[in-house]
Amino acid sequence: MSKPKLRFKEFNSEWKNEKLSELSSIIDGDRGKNYPKENDFFDNEYCLFLNAGNVTKQGFNFNNKLFITKEKDELLRNGKLIRNDIVLTTRGTVGNVVLYDNVIPYDNVRINSGMVIIRNNDSVIPKYLYSYMKSQMFENQVSKTNFGSAQPQLTIKGLEKFSISYPDKNEQVKVSNFLSLLDKKIELQSKKIEDLKLFKKGLSNKIFSSIDVIKEEKLGNICNITTGKLDANAMVENGQYRFYTCAKDYYYIDKYAFDTEALLISGNGAYVGYIHYYKGKFNAYQRTYVLDKFTENIQYIKVYLDEFLSKRINSEKKEGNTPYIVLSTLSDMKIKLINYNDENKVINTFNNINIKINKEELKLNKLIELKKGLMQNMFV
Repeated sequence: MSKPKLRFKEFNSEWKNEKLSELSSIIDGDRGKNYPKENDFFDNEYCLFLNAGNVTKQGFNFNNKLFITKEKDELLRNGKLIRNDIVLTTRGTVGNVVLYDNVIPYDNVRINSGMVIIRNNDSVIPKYLYSYMKSQMFENQVSKTNFGSAQPQLTIKGLEKFSISYPDKNEQVKVSNFLSLLDKKIELQSKKIEDLKLFKKGLSNKIFSSIDVIKEEKLGNICNITTGKLDANAMVENGQYRFYTCAKDYYYIDKYAFDTEALLISGNGAYVGYIHYYKGKFNAYQRTYVLDKFTENIQYIKVYLDEFLSKRINSEKKEGNTPYIVLSTLSDMKIKLINYNDENKVINTFNNINIKINKEELKLNKLIELKKGLMQNMFV
């Protein structure tokens, strides 16, 4: 018996704690002899067939949809969703949780293997159980339980032992409604950023398709391209100089290897192609590309690379355990050079919209951190 640190003032009763198996049924995806094969899937049919890629930390992702026919659907026994079921990924990317509520636009949905359905009983309401499964308390249990280094996974037997804390239903409603409102604010803020990025993309296409180009030059002909020499873990807390790795943020270090005005481009990892600008003393990781000694306007080149480098990387990046790019991806990239006045207009236009996007992303991050902090104190 326990109480959370943070709760609505009208509630003061103790919370209960039970195993997930006592509060819900845990239903696996279908793996029987009638499991769909490649030629059973269609772009648009009777029943949506969810894969793990459709279930993300942000919610359902319907960018890539597969459907099966009504006849095929009726042959399957497990994995059929009903409204207010919770879907949990249990293999590969473990622990993503989504709620199949009335917002989802599909009435017939099944899950693939590698996911389970959590179908609650009368002790907890679906929105509350979903909110709890998004909390740090539940994530900690996932981290301790999933196994398999090549392909992490959760078993139903393991999930059945998970501990769930919950109050009476009136408080469940209050907690879940409050968090839903916060989720809505996060969703609207995310949409605002998405719209700004779409506007920027349209603006980029318009500007660079209509501007007068003086000449094209390979990037390697208008700057010097090298890499850092250090390991990624060479950073020092409270170091004197900036240390650039392949992360989105920079770190610090006590020794510098560069004293220049440069663009620093991530050469591998999740942020491959991410670009920093810096002028001064700094150091860099061995897979971070350092571009300096520009014969053209470095700010214009940064704007141009921001708009077009990702397309080149997507077509040429090397795929291994970690995605990476090679020197020629940068050195052979052609840059459209324009006159001085047009350069300044392009720089100012994109800097202004980037500032706006960055401000909105900061607001989004604050909302996400606010929710994270609240959830750590609203659940036990």
